[in-house]
Amino acid sequence: MKVFLDTWVLIEKYRGNPDAEGLLEAAKSEHEAHISLITVAELMNVISREYGEREARVQHAYLRRSPLLCEPVTEEIARDAGLLKTKYRFSLADALILSTAMARKADVLLTGGDKQYEKEWRDVTEMQVLKLSDFIKNESLVR
Repeated sequence: MKVFLDTWVLIEKYRGNPDAEGLLEAAKSEHEAHISLITVAELMNVISREYGEREARVQHAYLRRSPLLCEPVTEEIARDAGLLKTKYRFSLADALILSTAMARKADVLLTGGDKQYEKEWRDVTEMQVLKLSDFIKNESLVR
């Protein structure tokens, strides 16, 4: 399954969330996991702001060695992201992440907790967007 990860999933992995850690482990063999280059920028920002630049650089090195496939932002992705931002009124970063997931034909976009999902992602109709916890529950039911 081709999964696309919102930055929230990587931040939660860093904070020790077992669902996020399990998903990244599964990315080695069970899932084709993708992120946007925008996620790299967001992750560096959040970790450097909360834990310092050195820790952000350590996490970037981890990310480069991880099984995650990092997707660039093309002109078409940027164009579509602008339209998605207008439609859903979420951040430009989230619009770019969604647009990249759509362009890469991901099966699902995985994102964060209840508040974030309800505020930003619930109404998206262009592709399936799930909270990480719901995806993990569904995966364990299938196994």
